[in-house]
Amino acid sequence: MSLIGMMVSAQTDTIQVSTNTAVVIFPTNVSDRFLGDDLNFFMSDPSENGSAFSKRILKLYYNERSVVKKDFTNLTVITVNGNSYEFTLEYIKAPERKTWYIKPEQAVTNILGKKVQSNYQAQEITGPEQDDTIAAEPRKEDKEHTAPVGSDEDDTTVETTDPTRELYESDKMEYFRLRSYYMQFDKAKIPRFFARSGDVFLWLKGIYYNENEIYMQFKVENREGVDFDTNFLKFSIATSYKKSSSNQKTEIVPVFRYKVPKRVYAGTENHFVVVFDKFSLDRNKVVVVDLDEENGNRNVSLEIDHHLANNPFKIK
Repeated sequence: MSLIGMMVSAQTDTIQVSTNTAVVIFPTNVSDRFLGDDLNFFMSDPSENGSAFSKRILKLYYNERSVVKKDFTNLTVITVNGNSYEFTLEYIKAPERKTWYIKPEQAVTNILGKKVQSNYQAQEITGPEQDDTIAAEPRKEDKEHTAPVGSDEDDTTVETTDPTRELYESDKMEYFRLRSYYMQFDKAKIPRFFARSGDVFLWLKGIYYNENEIYMQFKVENREGVDFDTNFLKFSIATSYKKSSSNQKTEIVPVFRYKVPKRVYAGTENHFVVVFDKFSLDRNKVVVVDLDEENGNRNVSLEIDHHLANNPFKIK
């Protein structure tokens, strides 16, 4: 038993993670992944509709607001062929590499009972192999043109330009669409800020300021076994004292909505962006985000205080 424990321990590789994205690429598609510490370590989900390689790729990063110098957690990844991989994630300010290429023989075991070869150290991808593997194409629905303001319909036009100042002056809606498209899967700038109803979570990932607009980046996560159908998503400015007799709630309407989900399937998550005309809050006000379920009671209400709303990140 001791010998078996030593062998399993020897097969645990260390992946260095910083506040910048570390790319981990597996030999086959990822089926399940489990992160020990999800308070300070963050992990992207493999894209369901990306390139042929996108389901093999995990992106890992650390809480950029943390003041610690070192931190560790565990990561377990199971691929579609049954291979189970065990890693130690080490937070370090300056990692030795940013891309990790995982070999099949690094698997600790195979949950289907297949044979697993001996351990092999993680290798850094270099040259053309790295470019071919990481360059995941945008999802089909993200390459297309958005429907009119306030609509969450699928897009219909392929990307053709960048969000330039000239585009902002000539076609603001197209400018908002491109800005939202490029930011939707960015890592969270505001870690661990969410509201929940049961195991349905509404996460605020970031607030940004650009030109004369405020961009809010969200994620809806459905960890339950029943799909979540959206009835409405509303935004309001309200007093921060819920029980005050003078409590007022005034709806604010976005100028642009990008990929607000109509349905969040069980066990999945959706990322979306909402754009507002520039605004600010006094210290007694909050932005209230209400996500209401159609024909259900899993309604989520998220309050964003004046400190967060008045200190957005500047889009470069």
